[in-house]
Amino acid sequence: MQNMTATDNQRLRSGEGDAVTLSVEERSVRSNDSEAPTRIAIVASHAVQYFTPYFRALAGTPGVVLKVFFCRKWGAETYFDRDFKTEVKWDIPLLDGYEWEFLESRHEGESLSFWAMDNPNVGEALKRFQPEVVEIHGYSYRTMWRALRWCNANQVPAILFSDSNGAAKTPIWKRAVKAVIVGKFYRRLDGALSCGDNNRVYHLRYGIPQERVYPRPQPIDCRRYLASVGDAAAARLEIRKLHGIPEDAFVVVFAGKLSEVKCPLHLLQAVRLCGQRGLNVWGLFVGEGALRPALEAYLAEHAMKNAVLAGFVNQSRIGKYYAASEVVTLMSSYEPKGQTVPEAGVVGCPAILSDRIGCIGPNDCARPGENALVYPWADINAFADCIARVYKDRQLYRSMSEAAVRIATLQDVVLAAQQMKDAAVQLKKIGCRR
Repeated sequence: MQNMTATDNQRLRSGEGDAVTLSVEERSVRSNDSEAPTRIAIVASHAVQYFTPYFRALAGTPGVVLKVFFCRKWGAETYFDRDFKTEVKWDIPLLDGYEWEFLESRHEGESLSFWAMDNPNVGEALKRFQPEVVEIHGYSYRTMWRALRWCNANQVPAILFSDSNGAAKTPIWKRAVKAVIVGKFYRRLDGALSCGDNNRVYHLRYGIPQERVYPRPQPIDCRRYLASVGDAAAARLEIRKLHGIPEDAFVVVFAGKLSEVKCPLHLLQAVRLCGQRGLNVWGLFVGEGALRPALEAYLAEHAMKNAVLAGFVNQSRIGKYYAASEVVTLMSSYEPKGQTVPEAGVVGCPAILSDRIGCIGPNDCARPGENALVYPWADINAFADCIARVYKDRQLYRSMSEAAVRIATLQDVVLAAQQMKDAAVQLKKIGCRR
C-alpha cells in the first residue's frame, strides 16, 4: 500500500494525478499468534461519529476482542443537538464493524448531567463480557464511576480516555473542587491514554504514574476523509460555486458549533480586517448554533460579502469543505482538544488557532511553526496578522500544508487502535495499581 507524501498531497489539492491511498507507517509491534487475544471493553456515553472508525479499527486489530457499551442511543438515532440547535442524523454508519451493546438507562432524556447519565447494569454487562482491560470514556457521568467500581472490585485494569487539557485556565475554586472529586476517580484508575501534550500533563497532575500514561491519539479516519473528497480540485470548485466563493479567494474555514465558547464572531472580525488590508480572504462557517443570528447581524451591519454561513454539513461531505479551504481555524476561549485540526490537515490545511486550544504542542496535532500558527485569544489584530502571513508567504504556506498532512497521519485510527492494543497488553502484564 502506498504512503501519502507531501508531494502527493499537493497533487491531490491541485487535482493532478490519480487518487492517492493513505496508509499508516509500519510502526506497530506485531502480535504473537501464540498469545491469547486481549479482551477489551469500552464504556462510552453514546455513538460519536469521531470514535466509531476507531472502534472498527480496534475490533479489526489482530489479537483483540472488543465490545463497546453505550450509555445512550444518541448518535445511532436522530437526536436534537442543543448546541447545533437542530436535529442531527449522521449519514455514516456508526454501529458497523464491531460488537456493541446499549446499556439499560435509568434516564432517557436529553440531559448530559452526571446523574442523568446513569446505567445501573453496566457492571452486569461487563461481567457477561469478561474483559481483561476496560477503557472508560471520561469521568463526568455516574455510569463511568460505576464501571470503575466494577473494575476495582474484580481486579480488571481500568484505563481512562479523556480529552482534558492540562493547560486550560481554570478558576482556583474549580481547581480545588476537582482536586477532591476528580482526584478520587484518578486514584482508582490503573492507567490513562494520552491524546497529546496537554492531555498528558493533565493525567500526570492527577496522579497517574508516568509509566502508566500511554500514547493514543484522538483518532481520525484519514482514509474516509480522503475518499469523501474524491477529486480535490473538483470538490474545491463544487463547494465554492455552491456558496458563491471566488476561485481565487483565500478561504479560512471554521467547522463547529456557533456558540459563545467557540467565539465565531472573532473570525468575522479578522476576515473584515483582512479585507480592509486589501487581502482577498473569505471566511467559511460550517455549523449551526445559537450565535447564528449575531453573525448574520454583523454581516449585515458591515455589508460583508466575503463570508459564508454554510450551516450544518454532515460527515459524508465535510471533507469537501476542507478541500475547498486554505486554512482551518479555532478561536475558542476553551477547547479541550481541537479535532478539526487533523481532519482538515488530511487534505493539507494548516491551522490558525487561539492559544486556548488543547491540541497545541510540539508533539501534538497542532505544532507551532510546523503546521500551525498561534495567536493570543481574542486578539483580533494578531489573528488577522496570522492569516495575512500565510496568505502572503506562499513558501511558508506550502511548508505548513505539507506538515499538516504528515502530522494528521499520526492521528489515524489504525495507529490509534494498535497503540490501544499495546497499552492493554502492557496493563495485563503489570496489573492493577492496588
